[in-house]
Amino acid sequence: MAAGEAPAAPLSPLLRVRDLSIWFGGGGRYLKAVHRANLDIGRGEIVGLIGQSGSGKTTLAMGLLGLIKGYPGIWEGEASLDGHSLLPDLPRFITRKGDQVEKRYIPCQRAHRAQLRGVLGREIATIFQEPKASLDPFYTVGEHMLEALERNLDRHGDAGGARLKEIGIGLLKDVGLIDAENLWGLHPHEISGGMAQRVMISMALCAKPKLLIADEPSTSLDVTTQAKLLQLFLHLRDKHGLSILIISHDIGVIQEISARIYVMHRGSVVEQGVSAHVLSAPKHPYTASLLASFSRFGEKLPSPPVDPEAGKGCAYRDMCAAYRGLLSAEQRSRCEAEKPAPQAVAARGMASEDWAKCHYLGLDKSHGPTTPSYVHMDFLMGEKGEAETLVEVRDLRKRFTQGRRSFLALNDISLSIPKGRTYGLVGESGSGKSTLGLSLMALQEADAGTVRYQGEDLLKAGHARMRELRKEIRMLFQHPEGVLNGGMTIADILAEGLEREQGLDKKERDRRVAEALEQVRLDPSHGSRYPANLSSGEKQRATIARALISRPAFLVCDEPVASLDLAIQSQVMSLLKEFQRHLGLTYLFISHNLALVKILAYRIGVMYMGYLVEEATVERFTVAGAKHPYTRLLLASSPTLDPAIREILAQYPDVEPARLEGGCPFRNRCPVYLSKRSTRCETIMPPLAEVAPGSRVACHFPLGK
Repeated sequence: MAAGEAPAAPLSPLLRVRDLSIWFGGGGRYLKAVHRANLDIGRGEIVGLIGQSGSGKTTLAMGLLGLIKGYPGIWEGEASLDGHSLLPDLPRFITRKGDQVEKRYIPCQRAHRAQLRGVLGREIATIFQEPKASLDPFYTVGEHMLEALERNLDRHGDAGGARLKEIGIGLLKDVGLIDAENLWGLHPHEISGGMAQRVMISMALCAKPKLLIADEPSTSLDVTTQAKLLQLFLHLRDKHGLSILIISHDIGVIQEISARIYVMHRGSVVEQGVSAHVLSAPKHPYTASLLASFSRFGEKLPSPPVDPEAGKGCAYRDMCAAYRGLLSAEQRSRCEAEKPAPQAVAARGMASEDWAKCHYLGLDKSHGPTTPSYVHMDFLMGEKGEAETLVEVRDLRKRFTQGRRSFLALNDISLSIPKGRTYGLVGESGSGKSTLGLSLMALQEADAGTVRYQGEDLLKAGHARMRELRKEIRMLFQHPEGVLNGGMTIADILAEGLEREQGLDKKERDRRVAEALEQVRLDPSHGSRYPANLSSGEKQRATIARALISRPAFLVCDEPVASLDLAIQSQVMSLLKEFQRHLGLTYLFISHNLALVKILAYRIGVMYMGYLVEEATVERFTVAGAKHPYTRLLLASSPTLDPAIREILAQYPDVEPARLEGGCPFRNRCPVYLSKRSTRCETIMPPLAEVAPGSRVACHFPLGK
């Protein structure tokens, strides 16, 4: 069954969840983390669960696994795996009196653990977003595998010794780790994030489970590693008959491999159906807003309700395009008076019953035409011609040493960034993107080369001069938790950025703090809060305010939205675009998310193993327009159902990146070299040369020539 293909209705689903409720709180005031949720997963089926942060996706899955802590936790519903109940007899431990839920919490937890004994790690396996956080740094990969196998000896014929190792190596190879024998003796810090994720999957397979729950498995991975992981899930489904629940906020990931999709918001499932149909013709306003949030950057879209259960009528009507423009007065009054119940989407004609919580399933819920896949900053700013160069990098070189081994993280990098523009920098993990960003901030010493800001070489500027320039050159990081001091209020954190400005009294500082918060769409009252009291999106906005309060001219943005969900990514990117348009800011935007880079950048550079291998304007940055085989691989690795793109990916060998001595660093993965076997590729690193107007490439055999 291909990804997105309509499945037959599961007559006896492997996983069955009915009316599951998980609440937190007490005294009649509860956070409904999951509320009356229903979910089915068939045997050998991949199902996607999507929604914004806080929608209840992970809470639902962790509740089934008995990993939820907090009162009252699970208090209502049914869940079973292959006919075996995953929950204790809840009515024995729980009573409800009006708005109060009373629960004998400890006895219920014990009963739940007893119910799951023999299921967790056996029938159900789980992998998480950060695999290295789940691997013991003191154990080798082989020791991890042997521990998992020894816990499941009965499923491997009570094998032991050398036979167990043979089984473990076989499982590692089964998940695409071809060099499993050498990998066996390595520790987690010696392998990449993608390899660590595969090790986690192979450990899960040691138990021969029926269901794999993958919670945001690809969020921290670059596009090529993500593409390999998604293909691996399809392989495991086909070979082992494995059922998989993919939890993600990345619609592209869900679309590529999931047969069906469940959409959650504020604890409730609002729509369910075949993935291709749900994502092409959403029937619920919230699903439509998820899709629009990425395709319509720069526009303010209606926000979903904070509490969909509150008040009368459909709480989503204010964000519904049909309610605002297509319904009659009589139909609108129904939306205002009645809360919609789940309705079958009969028009889809599916064997499985698709449904959505909406009164009028036949009407279009989309928010209108989408913007192009890229937005040229010349168009946004209404400017023509060449702009003045603000940042110029020439022949930048940086070498790192690890034990007896050394390597070039930056190898003669040269680029320029015009004032008021965005230069996008993409590449796999370890390509040198962040090292270049730190060098532009003068936070990383370089071995050779220059970094000029308005003509001044930052690498030769003294400490006193750099302290002055810090007001003009700022940086946004991926994880706001590492930037915001948890012991300080947001106002105090922002005020720190004004310490070097002389002559500011308290009134003026407070005004500047409030102004910075308003710029990032935060109410000034947020200034009195601590970082722990903010959502992930609010934290990232606070870090942007922290950078903007000194009124900078240049921002280095290093994966600033990678850990955020789709809707919050859209909000942050919209802010960055707006600041560039109105404040004339200049950005270096570093990301492994190619779609984000193409939306904001006017020019894009591609890095591989410390080299800048291609540079082109955003219009040329397409699968067909790519000149370097590595660039084409990056672009083709983005989630897609296009068979032509999959044929392109099939041309590339499934090998891990390696730092090769001499010649082109990409040749072991390059289909052009593997067909020609040219000695030039083996001995000479090609220079970065212009092959077309606005396009430079470092390749002996550029594509399309």
